[in-house]
Amino acid sequence: MNKKKKEIERKLLLGSLLLLASHGVSVAAVHRDSLCVKPSPTCCMKKDRVGYWYIGTGYSVPFMFGDVNSLTAKRDFWGNKISLKGGYRFSSLFGLEMGVSVGRMRGFSPRSAEKFRLGTEDAMTYYPYTILGGEDNYQTAPDNAGIWENQGNNIYIKSVPYARIYSESRYWETSLQAVFNFNRLFTRIPEGREQPVSLLVKPGIYLQKYNAQAHLLEDKSRVAPKQRPLSVGLGGDIAVHFALTQKLGLELSSGLIWVSKRNFDGVRTIRRSHDDFIWQNGISFLWKFRRNTPQRHCIEPLPDAMPVHPAIEAFNPFAGGNFAFDYLTPDLSVRKERNISRQARLHFPVSKWDIRPELGDNLNELGKITTAFRELADDEDISITSISIDGYASPEGPHDFNILLSQNRAQAISSYIASSFNYPENQIKTAGHAEDWDGLERLLQTWNHPDRDRALEVLSTDTDVTTRQRKLARLAGYKDMLNDLYPLLRRNEYTFHYTIAPFSIERATQLIHTRPDKLSAEEMIAVANRYPMYSEAFNECSGIAFKFYPEAPMPRLYMASIALHNGDAATASRYLSTLADDNRAWNLLGVCAALNSDRASAVRYFRMAAEKGDASAASNLDKLENR
Repeated sequence: MNKKKKEIERKLLLGSLLLLASHGVSVAAVHRDSLCVKPSPTCCMKKDRVGYWYIGTGYSVPFMFGDVNSLTAKRDFWGNKISLKGGYRFSSLFGLEMGVSVGRMRGFSPRSAEKFRLGTEDAMTYYPYTILGGEDNYQTAPDNAGIWENQGNNIYIKSVPYARIYSESRYWETSLQAVFNFNRLFTRIPEGREQPVSLLVKPGIYLQKYNAQAHLLEDKSRVAPKQRPLSVGLGGDIAVHFALTQKLGLELSSGLIWVSKRNFDGVRTIRRSHDDFIWQNGISFLWKFRRNTPQRHCIEPLPDAMPVHPAIEAFNPFAGGNFAFDYLTPDLSVRKERNISRQARLHFPVSKWDIRPELGDNLNELGKITTAFRELADDEDISITSISIDGYASPEGPHDFNILLSQNRAQAISSYIASSFNYPENQIKTAGHAEDWDGLERLLQTWNHPDRDRALEVLSTDTDVTTRQRKLARLAGYKDMLNDLYPLLRRNEYTFHYTIAPFSIERATQLIHTRPDKLSAEEMIAVANRYPMYSEAFNECSGIAFKFYPEAPMPRLYMASIALHNGDAATASRYLSTLADDNRAWNLLGVCAALNSDRASAVRYFRMAAEKGDASAASNLDKLENR
C-alpha cells in the first residue's frame, strides 16, 4: 500500500513539473517574489515582543498654586511626594502608566491677597470691604470679616488676615497617564530599539483626596476647619527618559495638574478668580521586565505572494527564506587593539635635531601632537600601551648622516612627548629610516614637471643611494625638486598604540550609533542579537558590523543570512566565499546550495555542520531529506 502511495506521489510530482515546464517556467529559476512558503515548525519559535512591562518608584517636589501659594515673595515651601508606578509599553511610540502617590504641600498668602481674611469658623474667604446701607457706601471692617445686614441686625464674623496664616495640605493621588515617545514622532528609529535618551509626553487624569488645614504663622495653631475635598484633576508631564541599562531606566519629569476643587489648599472661596493647579518636578527609577531573550524566529511569507505549488515546495523547501538559522554567540573577551598614526613636519635647524617651537610652523605641529595624545589619554575607555616614532630624511646629504639625523629627530619628539605628558619614555620606540625613497617616488608620480620621467627612471634603475643622489643632482629640474618635493619628505610619523576596554551589552547598544569605532565586531553582533532576527534594528546593527569589519567572519555570516532571508542566494554566496573552512558557515552554505538546486552539496554541508553541533543545520537537513 505504501509503495503504491509513493508511486502515485512520484507521478504527481513529475506531472506537476512537466506542467510547469510546458508553460516555460524553470523550477530552479522561480523568483522568490512569486513564491509564498509556509513557515516550517522546525525553525519557528516565539517572536520577541516589542512592548514590555515596567514598575518604578519616584520622588517629586510639588508646589500648590491656589488661594495660597507654595512660592511667594516672602516665603516658599518645597513639598514632598513619593510615588509607586507601573505600566506597559505597547510599542516604541505609545504606552499606558498608572501610579499611586502620597504628598505634602504648604502655601502662604501672595502679596495681592495679604488683606483678604479667612473665616475661622467656615474657612471661607472674606474681603476687607463690605457694603453698608447702599451700593456706593463702602467701609473697612478692621476687626472682623465684615458687617452684613440681616433684617436690620449686624452679623460679625470672626476672621484672620491671609498675611497671618499658612495652609498645609496632605493628599494621596491615583493617576492614569498615556505615554507618547516624541523621538518616534519626529525621528526615524528602527522598531525594537530603545533610544538611550527619549523625550516623553504624558497627558493624564488624576483622582486626589486632600486633607488641608489652615494654621497661624506665629504659633502654628489651627485656625479654621479642615477641608477634605475629593478632586479630579487633568494635566500631564514632560519627561526625559534615560535607558541606563536594558532593564533599568531613569526619568526626569516636570508637569502641571489642574485641580477641580477650590478648597484643596484649605481655603474656601465663593467664586473662582484664578486656576488652581499643582506644579511638580521629580525623578523616577523604572525596572523593565518580561522582555524575551532573542530567539530564532519564523520567516513570514510575503503578503502579496502567490501560493506555491506543492511540487515546487517539495523540490526546494528553502524557497522564500524558509530556513533555520540561530543567533551566533560572540566571544566578548577579544582584546580590542587599535592604533592611530599622524605626521609631524617640524622645522629643525640645518643638520640638527633640537626642537625649537619658534621655528616655522612648529607651534602648530606640536599642538597637533598634544591634541592627538589628549584625545586618547583623556578617554576613560582607552589605555595607551605604547608609542612608535619613525623619522625620515630627504634624499640629499651623506647616507650615514641621514640615518643619524632621522634617528635623533625621532628621539627628540620622543623626549618631547615624555616630558610634556609625563609618559614613560621606555614605552616609546623610535627608529630612523634615513632617505624616504618610496615617498619621493609617490611624489614624482604626481609632479607636473618635464624631468619627472627622468627622475622616475633613476629611481627604477639604480639602487645605490650615492648613485641615485648623483644622477638626480644632474637633472635640470633638481633645484625644483629640492624646493617642491624634498621638504615634504622630512617628517616624523608617530603612532599611538592603544586598547579599548570591553563594554557591557547595554553600553555597546548606546555606542554602536555614536562611537562604533570603539566596538569590536563581536560586541556589534552581541548588540544585533538583542533584536528580533531580520528586524530593521537587527539588520542595521549587522550592517554596521560588516562596514567596520568587512573581513570578520560573524558580520559576514549575519549579512549572508539576511541576504538569504531576502531570497538573494548570489549575494549570500559572496559573503560566504571566504568562510568555506568555517564550520559556522556550513549551514548557510547548505542553504545556498539547495537554492541553487545542488542537493548533493546541500546535504554534505548540512551533515558537516550538524556533526559540529549545529541544530539549525540538522533541522534544515531533516527538511531537505523529508521533502
